[in-house]
Amino acid sequence: MDLAADSISHRNGQLPISLDIKVNFVTAKDLSLETKIITLWSDFDPLAKEWNVLLQRSCSNTIFLTWEWLQTWREVTQEAAKPFVVTVRDENGRLVGAAPFYVSELRLLKVLRFRTLRMMADYATGSEYADWIVDPNMDKAVLSAIADALLAAKSDWDTIWMPRIAGWTGAMERIKAACKEKGLLHHSRTTIFSYFDLPVSMKLYEESFSPKHRQQMRRKRRKLLNTEGVEVVLCEKPEDLPRFIETLFELHYRRWQLEGQEGTFRRKPYEAEFYRQFSRIALKNDWLWLMALTDHGEIKSIQIGYVYDGVFLQLQEGFDPDYAQGSGNVLRTEVIERCIDAGLSGYDFLGGGSEHKRRWGAQERDGYDLSIGHPSKLKTKLLFLYEIWPSGRFFEEIGLLGGV
Repeated sequence: MDLAADSISHRNGQLPISLDIKVNFVTAKDLSLETKIITLWSDFDPLAKEWNVLLQRSCSNTIFLTWEWLQTWREVTQEAAKPFVVTVRDENGRLVGAAPFYVSELRLLKVLRFRTLRMMADYATGSEYADWIVDPNMDKAVLSAIADALLAAKSDWDTIWMPRIAGWTGAMERIKAACKEKGLLHHSRTTIFSYFDLPVSMKLYEESFSPKHRQQMRRKRRKLLNTEGVEVVLCEKPEDLPRFIETLFELHYRRWQLEGQEGTFRRKPYEAEFYRQFSRIALKNDWLWLMALTDHGEIKSIQIGYVYDGVFLQLQEGFDPDYAQGSGNVLRTEVIERCIDAGLSGYDFLGGGSEHKRRWGAQERDGYDLSIGHPSKLKTKLLFLYEIWPSGRFFEEIGLLGGV
């Protein structure tokens, strides 16, 4: 059945967008599934108690898709983006699938408009590992139901943009299979992530490097940490968070200044505010690892990451360029040892590959950017025919977080 559709104007003065809430029933073998597209934040709120339950039993379990992460982004951006969340429920009303999109608008060559669905909290947060969240016991049927719902909502979107999908969880294969089954246009390209497994002891970790490298690590660490007044501290109290976070922003800026750049937090004020707010939630949930190397109480190097599902996720860092050379590396060594002592299974550098990451033992692993198009639109067909990606110099984004 279809619920009545209303034309709802986008917040913050954006163009009116026709957003429908649709309900369909899909039968797969003996499975009856109900799909719904949520286009109002007030309709998204009731999912709070179910969201993380589904996420934790799925193959998509990552901090970047948690209810806390999405809600913090929603609050920081003051609901600047309109939700477009596809949900799937089984015959007992249990949530078994969710694709948390929001609506944005892209313009090709500043002229041709594409209503584009993007993953919630993908911008100005540091988010990675986009995915559709599905119950693993009925993943094929649920993914098929999500694709059906998207196909039916042809007036509401032209393209879907999902960058930075993990290539080792099966996410790409699952989503592409659903797109192929339902005739949705799609293509993908490879992107890089960096990660290494943690051994059971720091000794084994150090032994994975050459004798020369191992001696250098130990010598720098001993020299700096044996200096009077120098220690490594973990932010554990809510009242200490503001000092740690604001120092992170400042030292991150000073680090990038050396290369003639501003750094993330100066370029994206929304991201700085996201870090301020989410760090409080992460600390409360025992996810936050915000560690600093201090000299007589003054922070000289700092790194922020989150521990989730047994893995350390390294987000951002900064250091005082006028302080002892290598202080950031000493701090990272301390963080790695703490990860090992805590029994974590991996250290995740997240997106990108570099010689710096490889020097720490990280190995590159493939991820993907995925673009999906509605097959009924001529302009969308042309995008896929000429393999034009919804990013880069030809496209600009309109209206999200205060402009282009």
